[in-house]
Amino acid sequence: MRPQHLEKNIEELRHRVETLELAIDTILKKIPEIRISVEVPRVILEKKPVYVKVKSSELHGRIILLAIDGFLNDWKTAGDITSELVRRGWAPKDFKDIRPVLEHLVSLGLMERIRSSRKNRGRRAKWLYRAMDDLMQKVELVQ
Repeated sequence: MRPQHLEKNIEELRHRVETLELAIDTILKKIPEIRISVEVPRVILEKKPVYVKVKSSELHGRIILLAIDGFLNDWKTAGDITSELVRRGWAPKDFKDIRPVLEHLVSLGLMERIRSSRKNRGRRAKWLYRAMDDLMQKVELVQ
């Protein structure tokens, strides 16, 4: 571009900017106040109970019965719980099912677990389980 042509473009842009400034000033004089309203969404989390039916003849039900009877008021290992099930004649078909059932009851909020502070001979962590304090409010016994 030539310098004269460039100067002409710059002068034209200055004129357009001044015109826009005058237009904005005129608009702002006619509007006494500008308010901006912003809507902020409110999140409502609805917590609904989930009903899980468990038979007393199933392993889940038998462990819950141990808890209701007070056996799980104190911390117990999976082995302690298995021994009590066997003592009551409620031995499961497969003893490998006891730990997963205990973990499921923990996930349902019926039991809690902690890592044992005792030193283990094996590599696996020793977990201790007990019934939650509010177990009876979460379990409904139907005869």
